[in-house]
Amino acid sequence: MGKELSAFNSVDEVKGIYTAEKGTLRCIAIQLSSGNLCLYSPVQGLSTIAQESLKSLGKVTHLLAPNHYHNKGLEEYSKAFPEAKLCCTKDAKPRLKKQTALSFSSLEELEAYLPDTVSFVEPLGLKTGEIWVKTFQENQISWIVTDAFCGPKVTKTRYAEQPELLGTFPSYGIADRRVYSDWLTQQVKMSSPNMIIPCHGSILFAENLGTSSLKLIEALL
Repeated sequence: MGKELSAFNSVDEVKGIYTAEKGTLRCIAIQLSSGNLCLYSPVQGLSTIAQESLKSLGKVTHLLAPNHYHNKGLEEYSKAFPEAKLCCTKDAKPRLKKQTALSFSSLEELEAYLPDTVSFVEPLGLKTGEIWVKTFQENQISWIVTDAFCGPKVTKTRYAEQPELLGTFPSYGIADRRVYSDWLTQQVKMSSPNMIIPCHGSILFAENLGTSSLKLIEALL
């Protein structure tokens, strides 16, 4: 695994979304309505090339810890972007504060800056305080997720088509499998994604992603 984060590059299919990788880990930059940036899941090992690429995209004003496990890069990014506000869900805050000794703002503060095409979704039935980001652009619906789903570590094409589960997620991520399955079923019915941008593994792009993701959870019941 590489030791430093790559430059941030655009996701062509989703306006205002940029990704950088370190090995199989991914940090996602979300352009806010102001033109500033929120970094979703800051990945430890912030490189000079990553920081330089961000300068051309906008000012980093928010750092979003997407669940209570993804915390190793927060202190490093807080020093690199001292004016940026740290944000997380209410459920993730206790462990994040204990692990990092940092202060966190609420999601509501950040939510006010989201573009009309972007929204937060907090899954039910999980125990890590995970927050997802949904984007709606014409016929493109994308989910940005943390540990809930992942892509394969290696793929011969730019995008993979079949989502996977992290081996630790059923035990360490899910509090109530039935509640989570029922919630996910409703999400798929309302707006099934054709792209999933996970923090682990390859980006996923396929028409049946909602159904494929749901089958992985149903298999746990």
